[in-house]
Amino acid sequence: MELKDLRIFVTLAYEENTTKTAEVLNYVQSNITARIKKLEEEFQTPLFYRHSKGMTLTPKGRQLLDYAEQIFHLIDETRHALMDDELPFGHLRIGTNETTASSKLPQLLASYSKKNTRMLNFPFVLSERRSY
Repeated sequence: MELKDLRIFVTLAYEENTTKTAEVLNYVQSNITARIKKLEEEFQTPLFYRHSKGMTLTPKGRQLLDYAEQIFHLIDETRHALMDDELPFGHLRIGTNETTASSKLPQLLASYSKKNTRMLNFPFVLSERRSY
């Protein structure tokens, strides 16, 4: 299986038509059909129901679509993580005392997230550490 095959599969799953998929991806229709047939042979299961109005996913096709979307999401995440730029990406861990956490940290985090939009959806967990 190649990533190109998965890209064709995902596009066809959304377009539900080989002609439209070929146009979107700039391929010939026969190439779309051959790649999907190759995937079905590799997985030994039909991935689409074929009917007069196009194609729809089988249950196994829906399952593959979920995995393919996860794969492409991970590829995008990897690209962002390895980009050679100065923009922060990922998780931010902050150690602070309770007073600072409640009085100053919310404003600092709001300001930081406006400036660093790739960090907008970070989890905020306030945990208490005690030393004995």
